[in-house]
Amino acid sequence: MEGTALLQLPEGLLVDQIQMTENGLVIEVVATSPTSCCPLCCEPSSSIHCHYRRTLRDVPCAGRRVQLVLTVRKFSCRNPYCERKVFAERFPDFVEPWARMTIRHCQQITSIGLATCGKGGTRLATRLGIQTTRQTILRRIMALPDRSAGVILFLGNDD
Repeated sequence: MEGTALLQLPEGLLVDQIQMTENGLVIEVVATSPTSCCPLCCEPSSSIHCHYRRTLRDVPCAGRRVQLVLTVRKFSCRNPYCERKVFAERFPDFVEPWARMTIRHCQQITSIGLATCGKGGTRLATRLGIQTTRQTILRRIMALPDRSAGVILFLGNDD
């Protein structure tokens, strides 16, 4: 589908429906892969237990806010030695477990925060069609890993 290429969805996800609202775009996305692997034992399963809908914020499209409604399936783990009997399918290249925004949306907010700051970043994000707060921008920056300083050869002090 053309919408998948436009949104750059990872393989295995398909755009089901697109709706334009006053607030932006609501895009319904479904998974197409027939199986999913258990996160504990990595055993593939094709036995669908149930499904639920998950709402995610995504990067804006043409200045409009994008809300993804992702239908997530739950599978039954068929490994008798696995502790987890039911698990939800995961999309590690697209969204982290329990996250409310896509990874690429987080990356955009982090980039805005690194280029500006909390308040300035909020103003810039609003102009770009991203709804966020100063605290979210600062939280994304604080979540970045610390760089190691490496080996310090000379340490001086100013007079």
